Order: sequence, then C-alpha cells, then structure tokens
Amino acid sequence: MIEAQAAKHQVVIASQAMTNSVTATGNIDCKGVGYVEIEVALKSAINTNAVSPTISLLESDDTVVSNFATVVATQTIASWPAATSPMVGLFQVDTRGRKRYLRMSVSTATATNDDINVSVTARTSRKAQGPASTSDQTDVSLGVI
Repeated sequence: MIEAQAAKHQVVIASQAMTNSVTATGNIDCKGVGYVEIEVALKSAINTNAVSPTISLLESDDTVVSNFATVVATQTIASWPAATSPMVGLFQVDTRGRKRYLRMSVSTATATNDDINVSVTARTSRKAQGPASTSDQTDVSLGVI
C-alpha cells in the first residue's frame, strides 16, 4: 500500500481570531490510526505585549468533555519563540496504546492584549486498513491548509 493513501488530513479547529477568555476545541478520532501529527498555526501578534494562548492535548475513550485527560503537559505558546512572525507548533503522537480520541484545546488568557489567530490541522497515518478499492483511494478536500 502506498503510505499517502493511508493518510488523511483534517481541520481540527478552523482558522479563527480569538479574544479574551475564549476556548476552541476539536476532536480527532484515532480509531485504526497508528500516528497523528497535529499542527497548530498562529499568526504573528500585532502588539508586543500580547499574551499567548494555552495549548492542551488531551485523550479519552469517548467524546464526553469531562472524560478527557491531559496527554501532553499544558503549555503556553509563550514558551515558544516570540510571536513576531507567524509560527507553527507540531505535536507528533504515536496513538498505539492510547485512547481513541485526541482533543486539541486552545484557550486565551483573561486579557490577551491582542487577537490570537489560530488554526489546528491533523494528519492521521499508519492506518490499520488501506483503501478497499481504487475508487476509495481518492479523497478530495477543498480548502487551504
């Protein structure tokens, strides 16, 4: 099987501007998937005193919000390089032995001093099953990633 045929891209959190005290979340279903790359893209801050959002990666066996537990220690983008230009953070997760669902959560501070522009995409790969037929090999997704 060609590996590219066993990978799928998805938008986890659509590109959006976030202000004070906002949380955006999105789930990734990892059933039959061995590996996930999650890309968090941030636009550069307009103000030099902008407060970075908090990014969390969580997991659960179902999609009930209260059942999700932290996978990667919650971090703020402040620990990343200064947001003077657009940046991308990459989470690489081996999903074998993990729970079925991953959840990305992006939360802004009480006072951000700026709009936080964020988008989150995921690429699932190492699927247990490949396309069943040649017609299943084509997955057309429109949009800019």
